[in-house]
Amino acid sequence: MMDVIERIAEAGDDSPRDHRPVVREAAQASYHALFDVPADDPVPGLDRPTRHLLAARAAWLDGDASAAEFYLEGVADADVHKDLVVAGPDGAQGVRAPRRIRAALRFVDLLITRPAAATADDLAGLEGAGWSPAEIVVIGQITGFVSYQTRVAHGLRVLADAQGGHA
Repeated sequence: MMDVIERIAEAGDDSPRDHRPVVREAAQASYHALFDVPADDPVPGLDRPTRHLLAARAAWLDGDASAAEFYLEGVADADVHKDLVVAGPDGAQGVRAPRRIRAALRFVDLLITRPAAATADDLAGLEGAGWSPAEIVVIGQITGFVSYQTRVAHGLRVLADAQGGHA
């Protein structure tokens, strides 16, 4: 059964990940934990579309258009929000986005492009924009997980290219 990473990588049959089913299952379980948000979710400010929007931005910044498109599928009005993913918080849609979303996008940008530069002031900025500590943790988890996904997908593509086939 194809999981999210294989879908992003456009993997064919006989994936190298077939040899590590426990790792595949753990990655897919992480995806479900972060993105299958129940109605009684304890972090209600981060609904599924917002999680997908932030994930799409992280994937875009990591250079994985396929992953960005996958996550955009989970966002209402994906065409409208694509500018947020591509241009970020300073693009045409970004400057019109709510302060909370702009702050979250800036944090995703920081974690993907300069993670060592993140400071307590960045966390305070998120709190100042209205994000709770639990929501900030989830934003960081989403960013880190998507970065992991894009790296695995890239590795699968490289292996497939070396073998002359599909990921």
